[in-house]
Amino acid sequence: MAGVGPVKRVTLWVRDIEASLALYRDLLGLEVIEDKVLEGAALASLLGLEAGRLRIVHLSGQGATHGWVGLYALTDAQPPPPSLATPDPAAFSYGQAVVVFETRCLESILDRLDAGGYRRLGQPIDYVKPRATGPTPAGRYREAVFFDPDGVPVSLIQFDAA
Repeated sequence: MAGVGPVKRVTLWVRDIEASLALYRDLLGLEVIEDKVLEGAALASLLGLEAGRLRIVHLSGQGATHGWVGLYALTDAQPPPPSLATPDPAAFSYGQAVVVFETRCLESILDRLDAGGYRRLGQPIDYVKPRATGPTPAGRYREAVFFDPDGVPVSLIQFDAA
């Protein structure tokens, strides 16, 4: 028996929730399914703080019940949390997470990312998977990686049947 199911949500702690919404909602097309603010002693205790206010925006692909993206913006935190170092834009780092999305309009999204000034990690690549394995079909894949406003790598994968 498995101990857990599919990933329900990826939570991203963001510095500027409006900049993150401009990417995940406006550019990538995820839908806001919840937008709320939490504060008080219980929240502060959960986060190891003395005080704080947390805006939470959950986004989802249309109709998805899991695989959400949570944008979490902490304000008035006492003590203020430290920031992580911005990742090297030329390579991945051990321990670094990557948010991966499937798409059917990779080139259009890449054009909008470029117009919006988002940093890419290299150029898109094409590869052919000759045999299906599990839920991953055989066929042609095209993949590109860029960084969100907080330096989180985001990968876009487009699949075309062979």
